[in-house]
Amino acid sequence: MLPFEASTWLAILGQYNTAIWPLHGIGALLALVAMGLVVPGSRAAGRVIGLLLGVLWIWTGVAFFGGSLAPFHFASEWLAGVFVAQGLMLVFALTLMGQARFGWPGGLAGGGAVLMIVYALVGYPLLDLALTGTPWTQLQYVGVAPGPVMLLTLGLLLLVPSRPPLVLAIIPLLWALVTGYMAWGLGLPLEYFPAVLGVASFAVLVALRFRRKKRRLSG
Repeated sequence: MLPFEASTWLAILGQYNTAIWPLHGIGALLALVAMGLVVPGSRAAGRVIGLLLGVLWIWTGVAFFGGSLAPFHFASEWLAGVFVAQGLMLVFALTLMGQARFGWPGGLAGGGAVLMIVYALVGYPLLDLALTGTPWTQLQYVGVAPGPVMLLTLGLLLLVPSRPPLVLAIIPLLWALVTGYMAWGLGLPLEYFPAVLGVASFAVLVALRFRRKKRRLSG
């Protein structure tokens, strides 16, 4: 079971959002830049996308898990380390090694990517605001909160037409599962949506990876 109730979780988010304001705008800007860099489709653009995503994961790990959540959760330092590790992996694989080119893949991957990214940008905060009446200060925003960062990352990984790097989707998948557990444990039904989206996007990535591998072998 979780060591706090839903009201405490929302209070933690409120404290965090108040403390980092107005960095939400910078987080959203970095997310939008990463999305825009999908258009060129060059390896250089992919390197920058990796750097931007890495910064968002590292920030969330250090500031949210290592900072605001630390007094309330016994595993906060471990979670901070996991998020920082994910950020470093993104930088290493995409920025330093240049292992992915981004572009529009069309089909299921393209539609899934759009859904993931739109939910990360506006769905997360606006649905909570409209359906639960959660105050603006206690919402999760893209670029600075774990749920939207997870969805943004998986959405962008779906926009790798050639060979989606599955290893970079494992930690986002794990956080999607944690989100589902929190939805159940805290009684926050809206959290089931990002959890399902995260798991579904990983399944699509796996299917795309093996389908393209099969095509290469048969060709």
